Amino acid sequence: MMKIEEPQREALEDLAQPIEPSASEQIALVMEDLRAMVKAEMLYHRSRLDYTRHVLSWSFRYGAIAAFAFGGASIALVLGLVLTLSQLIGPLAATLLVTISFVIIGIVFAAWARRWMRKVYFPEMQNNVDDLT
Repeated sequence: MMKIEEPQREALEDLAQPIEPSASEQIALVMEDLRAMVKAEMLYHRSRLDYTRHVLSWSFRYGAIAAFAFGGASIALVLGLVLTLSQLIGPLAATLLVTISFVIIGIVFAAWARRWMRKVYFPEMQNNVDDLT
């Protein structure tokens, strides 16, 4: 049995030594990779913005149609209440009663909305914390 203790020098000398790029070439390669990465990130964020714009535009359209439908339903409700109550208490009293009732409901729900909006807390804005400074 034959053991090879030392590597054969002739075989190692035949292999071409890898050429190391200079420092300026390495920096140029890194900058090229950095440019490609920044370009890819910009394309990614641009596509995310396009997608978000598309989703928001359709959401706005559907929301506008829903608001229009609810507005029509509210008008029908008010008109129905006035017509129904006018037979019982008279047209002027029915109009005033329905109007005042809806104003009170609006004030109550506006107060609740305001109270809920005060619960929104952004510590960065309250403490004037800025990550860039």
